[in-house]
Parts: sequence; structure tokens; C-alpha cells
Amino acid sequence: MLLYRFLNAEYGLLAIRERRLRISRINELNDEFEFIGLALKRKADRIELRRVREHVNGHTGIICMSKQWSHPLMWSHYGASYTGIALEFFTFPTRVREVEYVTKRPTLQTFGCKSLEDVSELHLNRLFRLKFDAWQYEEEYRFFLPLENGEEIKRKVHYFLPFSPHVQLKSVIVGPRSAVTRAQVAEALGGMAGSVETFRARADFDDFKVVKNMQESMWK
Repeated sequence: MLLYRFLNAEYGLLAIRERRLRISRINELNDEFEFIGLALKRKADRIELRRVREHVNGHTGIICMSKQWSHPLMWSHYGASYTGIALEFFTFPTRVREVEYVTKRPTLQTFGCKSLEDVSELHLNRLFRLKFDAWQYEEEYRFFLPLENGEEIKRKVHYFLPFSPHVQLKSVIVGPRSAVTRAQVAEALGGMAGSVETFRARADFDDFKVVKNMQESMWK
């Protein structure tokens, strides 16, 4: 399957050049309800669920991608207001989990549980991919990855997923407002240039979507 990772121009070019994607920590995600979406009445249960999230944050990271690249809000929110880059990857469906969007926070009863102690690993796996349906435009898929072989950069430890046949870069899409040039993308791609499609995007003339700019002269 094909999935898309949106980045600003600096980190997009860096990801291409270094042939890897940075793994996010769970506590860095931009939705406060991540991993704690259960509606719990007891304060002790809410505290315990946050403790579980902290535990997972200590050993598991996440890379979020979208099923499509044409949605304007994806470029606005994750593509640095259309100045960034979208990277298209081929990966196998078994490596990712599709996000489930819901209108209401589930309860223990929704999960078929009488108490928090009844919440199983299977329930947690579902909870970890639940989001409020206001986020549905993202059409999100998630890689859950162990935090291994950390690299210290500017006094902070970071983790990365290398490009591979299982996470294979297929195209580089430069945003409509991006200052990134053809030469910069070609330099970052290096030996991959012949096998990776590159193009600039533009706003569609008829619909609210972002499309490929067929006028190649518009991208210097």
C-alpha cells in the first residue's frame, strides 16, 4: 500500500538525505486524547490509564502517515502551510494499523469490561488507534515501533526508522508554496533519483484539493 508522510522542507530534505524517518514519542503527539480515550468516571482509573500511557511512551514510538496527499488540511497542518514536502512510501499493510475514528469516547461498558482491570492487551491495541472523528480527514495509518538504538542529537535522544524494501520511498511531492528546488531534491536523493518520482503540487482549479502541477516549468 502507499502512504504519505508530511514534513516541513528542512526535515523533509533531511529525511531523504539520511534515508530515514524520525520516530515520534507518544507524548509528542498533538492530540491530548491519544491512548487515553476511554471515558472513565473514577479518578483512580484515569490516573492509572495515564500511567499506562507513560509506560508505553518509554519503550514504543510511532510514525503517523496518511492514505492520501491531496487534502488541503494535511498540507496546512503537517506540510508547513503548503511550504513543506510529502513523501510517498510503499509499505505492507501488515506493518501498519489503521486509525479508527469515533464520535464519542468509548466507555468500559463499550469495551465489554466491568472495570479497568478487565481491559486486556487487545482492548489497549484498539484504544491506541482510536481518535475523535474530527481528525478523520487525516485518513491515518500508524507504525508502532520499538525505541531502540537511540541517537543523541542536541542533547536529546532520537530514534529512526531507516528506508528499506518494507518502507520504500516512491515519490517526493513538493508543496505549492515551497521554496525547495529541483536541485535540492535531486541532491538529497542522490543515487535514488532515477527510481523516485518528484514533482511540485498546486491547488486544483475546480475542487478543494491539492494536485500534481503538470506544468514542469513552474518548478525550478
